[in-house]
Amino acid sequence: MPRLELDTVDRHILSALQRNSRLSNAELAKTVGLSPSPCLRRVRRLEEDGFILGYRSILDRRAVGLGVTAFARLQVEWPRATTLREEIKKLPQVVACYILTGESGVLLEIVAADLAEYSKFLFGTLYNVSGVRGIQSSVLLESVKESPTPLPIAGGEAPAPVAAARTKRHRPTSQKTLSTEPDGPRSKAGKTSSSRR
Repeated sequence: MPRLELDTVDRHILSALQRNSRLSNAELAKTVGLSPSPCLRRVRRLEEDGFILGYRSILDRRAVGLGVTAFARLQVEWPRATTLREEIKKLPQVVACYILTGESGVLLEIVAADLAEYSKFLFGTLYNVSGVRGIQSSVLLESVKESPTPLPIAGGEAPAPVAAARTKRHRPTSQKTLSTEPDGPRSKAGKTSSSRR
């Protein structure tokens, strides 16, 4: 089935959910300028068509006891790496795996409690993965920007609250008209005249 073609409202929805996936449907609808029912239909369509892959919580790695993040570049002999992909997928310490061009071959992002645990995983497990003939490791010192960073969706900026802006422009005009009336109880004629203006 061909993918849905994204319009401006779809892009607003995707951008809003990237920023906060815990928005209720009513809050999301208000954000993108829709009523709740059509907003929900659009979200379900985006899910079914594969634009939204899922919703998850983002944990603080250090807070849950994973104080070390390392990147391991694997030199791979591909003729012997017949089960490398399957083996890597089964390792919970590996949170991301990328097959690259060039000499590195495979780049892994790995988490561990400390350097001792990472060293044990490196020599006791990673070197035994099929096809791996060498590993170069780099330990993370500081994260400046990391996933999940919202994807830059073209045209996904939230719509401006046009209705609210109009209300603010009209309100001072109404107050100025009323202030020109004499003090004390206003007559019905005065009110009618003011409302026409």
